[in-house]
Amino acid sequence: MLLPLLALLIAALFCSTANAQTGLALTYPLIDKDPSHLRGYRGAFWYQPERLAWQHVKIYFDISAGHWWVNNYPTNKEINIYALAPTLRYYFTQRYFSPYIDLSIGAAYLTRTRIADRNLGIHYSFQDQIAIGVSIGKEQRLSISLSTMHYSNGSMASTNAGITIPLLVNVWYGF
Repeated sequence: MLLPLLALLIAALFCSTANAQTGLALTYPLIDKDPSHLRGYRGAFWYQPERLAWQHVKIYFDISAGHWWVNNYPTNKEINIYALAPTLRYYFTQRYFSPYIDLSIGAAYLTRTRIADRNLGIHYSFQDQIAIGVSIGKEQRLSISLSTMHYSNGSMASTNAGITIPLLVNVWYGF
């Protein structure tokens, strides 16, 4: 499931126009929930095609890799998550300081089916994220946002404990 989506994104990158935007994003959790004491980070490459950009709305895609761990549990201490997700970004204004909201749901692959005491069911999952943030500067190259993220298999398996991170900070930079 994830490989065909990845192939489509790579093809889009090579067929892009000169005005497409790309960049990197880094994510760090500020508040954990399920499981508790979750730590980690997530890095993403994002791509925003010119044809999916309008005055207040942009649709972009990100490919991410996250490494998450818990220190207070004797087994199943870490997990890597790889995801591909389209994101809808709505800008309230487009100025030097441009506030926005992001909505995203995508496909994810989990390297383990357990972390701490949580049984995630299967290796395939959905990555849901909602964020509020601001893009800064004349060219809007830097963005900072706060988000909440959830991984769940959507009841594709009999167990579906999921991972919930109620507050993350995200820093985006466009090239």
